[in-house]
Amino acid sequence: MKAAVLSLNCLILLSLLACNTSTETINKTIGIENKGCKPYFDFDKIEHYYLNISEDKVYNPDSINDKTEKEKRKLDLLTNLASPQKLADTSEFANLESFDFTKAEVPSAKFDLINGLFCEKTHENAQYSACAPVYRDILIFRKDAKIVGMAKICFTCDQHVIVGTTRNTEEFGQSGDYDKLKNILHH
Repeated sequence: MKAAVLSLNCLILLSLLACNTSTETINKTIGIENKGCKPYFDFDKIEHYYLNISEDKVYNPDSINDKTEKEKRKLDLLTNLASPQKLADTSEFANLESFDFTKAEVPSAKFDLINGLFCEKTHENAQYSACAPVYRDILIFRKDAKIVGMAKICFTCDQHVIVGTTRNTEEFGQSGDYDKLKNILHH
């Protein structure tokens, strides 16, 4: 009888171990390593804003003069490399839905994956792009409902604007991290 119970317990334990996929295993599967990674933000919520708009619509010089103030502000959100410069300037991002951005909350199950990308780390492969960015993806990082960080991302040009951290963000997205982030956010 004791042998049967012991065998059953071993079987249950093996089943649980086989079914339990750790964050570390998931990270390795999609190529994210957290070794030596210093996270940019301490957060408990991420809001992802996305706008499906073409470069032609954004960079059409003929229609710039015909834009309303709201449309000009929307273009500024999408294209301005210098905005925002500090965390205090992110209050303007509270109304992104009024600029036709779609809002989605990033599930907490993806936080470790996000932290594996939004961190200061060394990269073996560095690539830089020279195209004009369109920041269609904006991430707002919150802690206790307060904004602690913000990132504007252009996946077409692999460019970013990140505020709210004292860490070096210059190499963010290198070693294929832009593709990894796009996969996390859009799949």
